[in-house]
Amino acid sequence: YRSGVIYPAPQAEMDAALVAFYQEWKAAYLVEGCGAGRAYLGVNADGKWDAGTAAMPITVSEAHGYGMLALVMMAGADPEAQRLFDAMLRYFKDHPAASGPGLMAWKQVEGCGNAAEDEGGDHTATDGDLDIGYALLLAEKTWGNAGDFDYGGEARTVIAASLARVVTADDTLLIGDWAAEAAGFAGATRTSDFMMSHFQAFAAASGNARWRALRANSYRVLQAVVPPETGLSPDFVIGLPDVPRPAPPGFLEGETDGDQSWNALRTPWRLALDDLLYDAVEPRRQLAALNVFIRAAAGDDPARISDTYRLDGTTLPDDWQGSVAWVSMFAVAAMTDEGQADWLAALWRRMLDTRLQDEDYYGNTLKLLAMLTLSGHWARP
Repeated sequence: YRSGVIYPAPQAEMDAALVAFYQEWKAAYLVEGCGAGRAYLGVNADGKWDAGTAAMPITVSEAHGYGMLALVMMAGADPEAQRLFDAMLRYFKDHPAASGPGLMAWKQVEGCGNAAEDEGGDHTATDGDLDIGYALLLAEKTWGNAGDFDYGGEARTVIAASLARVVTADDTLLIGDWAAEAAGFAGATRTSDFMMSHFQAFAAASGNARWRALRANSYRVLQAVVPPETGLSPDFVIGLPDVPRPAPPGFLEGETDGDQSWNALRTPWRLALDDLLYDAVEPRRQLAALNVFIRAAAGDDPARISDTYRLDGTTLPDDWQGSVAWVSMFAVAAMTDEGQADWLAALWRRMLDTRLQDEDYYGNTLKLLAMLTLSGHWARP
């Protein structure tokens, strides 16, 4: 990481906590199944996923990317990491999107098939594929390409497919491969998909400068929609490329589509990684504003961090407080500011005090990914 980054605890303490939680998380969510030598991250392995009236999912591409990232970055502590990573790669290759190879069908359900067409099960979700591509680049660096898979070749296939099918001609990022042809969605994006450090790595690995153009354009979008007083990002943005603005309520997922809610809670983490890994200056003003805002809003108590914020910093009447997903993402943001040491330590303690059984797949997985980052183990290819 760049100089000046702060950490929440001594290295030995962070490493011990990371390994212990990883082992819990792996036992709870990493599932070997859907064929010999296959594995996936079970989003309902703890029985907490609410599928409503739809078929119960076993995994989604977002989770698959998270799982592959965790395995390759924990390779030094887990002798099973490469075997399981390869099993997840086989599963990925078993479930290509309807648009073609290189990208993953978004959701699989009980029985191991893709979700129904009316759920968009064989379409893509951009974040899952971007994380899978990044994990494959890390696998190439970690294990080389002489095993069962040419990780570098697989990575470049995912990178090229992503550029072709979810990046527009004017260098904006689509929500998925379906959005370009869907009325009202071609000019929309999700701020938590702005994986700026991924874009830097993809540019280097592919030699294609469009990834750097996408990164620059994504920062321009944030500058247009993020209030400088709070640093909060909306879940979804519409009006691209000319007039980016927060999405209205009910745009895609619910009434909070224009707020920092369960999608954009990840945006601070994604931005902080660009700062930590590449010494990027572009996200620092937003992260600084966000750190000041959240400390004031929570009264320096991580248990009072809410589960959704309107961009002006107000909360919803029925907000839920103290989720480890939110605490973890704000903890990573705090690493970038030397003045946040006490706050970062408090966030870390809240993370450690939150038991795996008290959260679900999403909260526990974001906690693990944040712990990898907080302990200095998030890697770049």
